[in-house]
Amino acid sequence: MGPRRTTLTFSSDDAPAQPSGDRQIHVYYCKYSGKHALTTDCDLGGAPRRRTDSSRVIDTEKFTVRLYTTDGGVKVLQRRDGRFEKQYRQLVGKLPVAYRAQPEARFLYIFDGALTAYSPEDREGGGAAPVPPCILAVGQNTTQVALDIDDRSNQLKLVKISADYVRVQMSISIASDGAGEELLEFFRALLGMRMADLSLKRGEGTRQKLLLLRGISPAAVFDKMQAAL
Repeated sequence: MGPRRTTLTFSSDDAPAQPSGDRQIHVYYCKYSGKHALTTDCDLGGAPRRRTDSSRVIDTEKFTVRLYTTDGGVKVLQRRDGRFEKQYRQLVGKLPVAYRAQPEARFLYIFDGALTAYSPEDREGGGAAPVPPCILAVGQNTTQVALDIDDRSNQLKLVKISADYVRVQMSISIASDGAGEELLEFFRALLGMRMADLSLKRGEGTRQKLLLLRGISPAAVFDKMQAAL
């Protein structure tokens, strides 16, 4: 396999290669791989958050941005209000760390928890893995989980957690009348929740669903799902 293409993105054609004045340069790394992902004069810790998914927002007309990422293509998501949203994503390895609403859009969104200011040399030991983007907060006290369902298995089980989906195997067709109830009961037991706090919505395709969970944080959901693998 040949080397991956790296994308270097600047805030504008005439932006300086290095931030000028008294602005401090901040270097950020992928939390999963430790690879250098972003250099900017914007302090992510003080950057505003997008209400929809808690991602950090960088205005590239105000700040210099240099991404060390690969093009992740476009991803279409359905939000809680039913509207569809396109994300033009940037990857470190296979993990999406940032996106724009359009390829050359002014605002760059950094996924919540995707980057860290600590380099691999700064880390001492492991620590908790960050929550992947497929498990995210979508409102006050509500967590959304993107599910990818394989309905050709002989049992219902959780098989994988990736950046984009939590993959589930089940023994009945996803299109059958009882499939939704079976999924909800499975996750109710796995997460130790009340059935009234779980609901399902349609996802991007016939095999994708959005699981909505009230009263539990994304980190708690991720921890319990990891323990079930």
